[in-house]
This record gives sequence, structure tokens and C-alpha cells, in this order.
Amino acid sequence: MKRLTKTLCALLMAPAMLMAQETTPGTAAPLRMPTLEDLIPGGETYRYTEDLYGLQWWGDTAMKPGIDSLLTIDPKNGREALLLTRADINTVLQADSLGQLHHLYGLSYPWADKTQALLSLHGKFITYDWAQKRVVSVRETAKGAANVDYDTESGHVAYTLKNNLYVDGEAVTQEPEGVVCGQSVHRNEFGITKGTFWSPKGTLLAFYRMDERMVTEYPLVDVTARVGKLEPIRYPMAGMTSHQVQVGIYNPDTKQTLYLETGDPTDRYFTNISWSPDEKSLFLIEVNRDQNHAQLCRYDAQTGKLAETLYTEKHPKYVEPQTPIIFLSWDDTKFIYQSQRDGFNHLYLFDLSKRKYPETYATDFGSEYSSEYMHTQLTQGPWLVQSILGFNEKKKEVYIAATKESPMQTNIYKVRV
Repeated sequence: MKRLTKTLCALLMAPAMLMAQETTPGTAAPLRMPTLEDLIPGGETYRYTEDLYGLQWWGDTAMKPGIDSLLTIDPKNGREALLLTRADINTVLQADSLGQLHHLYGLSYPWADKTQALLSLHGKFITYDWAQKRVVSVRETAKGAANVDYDTESGHVAYTLKNNLYVDGEAVTQEPEGVVCGQSVHRNEFGITKGTFWSPKGTLLAFYRMDERMVTEYPLVDVTARVGKLEPIRYPMAGMTSHQVQVGIYNPDTKQTLYLETGDPTDRYFTNISWSPDEKSLFLIEVNRDQNHAQLCRYDAQTGKLAETLYTEKHPKYVEPQTPIIFLSWDDTKFIYQSQRDGFNHLYLFDLSKRKYPETYATDFGSEYSSEYMHTQLTQGPWLVQSILGFNEKKKEVYIAATKESPMQTNIYKVRV
């Protein structure tokens, strides 16, 4: 693993905290600690990277938005060129009765092979083609929609209204009070941050269904209202009955939903949902309520049946999976699994083309694990892998953020797979 030493510094959006101090020519600049005036916005000597607010990538071209204009930046030479103006877009939007933009910072560019930008305006997802100067598509969400999840591959949009899930304006679920669909579950533990998961091509949507009707209510007071009012929530106190979760798969074309056949969901956590590249399988990591046993499972997306348990990990105190598996962008038979089984969060490469006879192994940290497939530890040491940032397909490398230099730092590294 190597630390990245060359970056496009001009494209980094982090504040530049320190300044060079004037010295006698030929002598080294003395080091000094930054002051509050250096670090806090509004300070007399505060420095920041100017004119890079909202910078994004469109393929290998940097897009630099402003209030009235959008510029492209060639990362090889830094040259800027005007791509479009706010007036250009507003002329088209107003002609289609879609409103108008007040700035260009909200545009995104998810399609590297198309001259199109995505913008959200008044509850609508609008695709605008700047080369043809026209609106390509409009997807609208209902008033009061929450947990909005727009898929850039298919153009489908999922959202929730109160406790039910909708896709493209049609109700996917019709559940009674106490059953919640399409939202985060398990109290946002184990890396769970949302409740809907589009497949790679956007043809299927996995979602959570959480039944809380058996959970006791806990009183909370809404202090934001002019007159405080009681708004109870369902919260399982220690040792009491917890909610039950299912995972559904919805097909927008057939309007059909199936639920994974996980068995009795009592005291089970279904976490870290991810799709296979071919959309035929859904992966999740199941954790027991004692949180000392985790297993990576693969379900058939067409039948909902459990296909296999790929990996199992135990610990006498706890296991805490935080990240879904990620398939290599150049090889659909290999994926990266993150685990703290040696005491630190590290990467493990699994090969689905190499099945092995499962054996149970013990680590010095107290963990036990077994696997149905060959896997290799990619990173190792007394430090943490914080996240996977991306891949370099040509060089077969993965870019990560980690604390290898110091627990007080986050640096970027590349790992050869």
C-alpha cells in the first residue's frame, strides 16, 4: 500500500489553514502554530481555497459552478471555459413551466458520457441537456415526500409519505400505523443510514419494512412548537421486545413485490444491503441481538430464498459490521468485505470463483471466522481503514482513506488488488 504523494491540489476543497511566513532569502521558513485568526472564518488572517465552492467532476473534466455561469476546467492545464449560463437554463425551464434557478451550485453530473446535468427544483428531478438546450426528463415527487432516492441509471425515484413507500408516484406499500417502509431501521446502527437500495441498473429496488407495533411507546415532548406537545415514539428498552424487520424487493416494471425468506425476524438485525453487479443476488449481513455473531448472506433476488451463507464471524463481546460489500469494478467475481476481526477495520478480498471447504479460524483478537470462499487480507496493521473512495481499473487499485500515519489524521492511499 502506498500513500498518494501527487494530487490535483488545485481541485481540493479543504481550507488552506497555514500561510508561508516571510523569511530571509535562502533560509528555511520557521514553523509556527496557527492562531484562531488563521483558522476561523472571519478572522483577519483566515485563508481558504477561493472560487472552488461546489466543484464537481463530469467524467475527467472539472465543473466549476457559480451564480450565473458554469465553467469547465481542464485538469491537465487548469484552463477554464464557459459551458453555459443560468440564463440559458432558465429560458428552457420557464418555457416548460418548471420554474427557474437562482444559482448553479445545485447541478450534478452523474452521466460522464452525456452532455446532461441533473437538478432538483420544487420537488422535481430535472435532466437538462446543455448541448441540445432542452429538458430531457422530469421526475416529480409528492408534496411532503421524505427519504427521496433518485436512481440516475433508470430515472426511477423512490420516496416515502408518512410510513409508506412510493416509486414514481405509485404506492409500493399500504401499511397500517406502526409499520414503517422505505426508511432506516435498527436505530441507524451497523452503518444503516437509509431504507431504499436501487440495483446497479435501477431495475429493482430493495427496501426495509419495519414492524414496530409490538414495541412499547416512549414519551417525547416536541419543544419546537409554540406550545409543547407530547409525541410518543416506539423505543425498545433494554431486555424488552424489539421491532421486527423484513427486506422487500420491488420491480417497477411489473409492480410486484417479494420479501426475502429470512425466517422468523425476531431479535435479528439485517444490515449492509448490497446488490450483485448482475442484479440476480442481494447481499446482507445479519447480526444477532447479542451482537456477537454476524454472517454474510446471499439471497436470490428472483425468488427471495437464501442461496448461501458466504462468511461467518463471531466474537465473545461484539461484532460491528459497518459497510456493505463492494464488488471490484473490473471483476464481478470478486468483492471487498470490511471487518474488525483483527482489532482494526481492514479490507478483505473475496473470490467467488474459488470455493473452499469451510474451516473455523481464531484470531489473536478473540474473533472466530469461517468462509465458503477463498479470501485475502488486503490491508493490515494497528490502524483503521475509514472508507473506500474508488477504483483505478487500469492499474487494478483501490483508493482508501485511512489513519495509517496517525489516528489524528486521514490520508489517502492506494492498494494494489
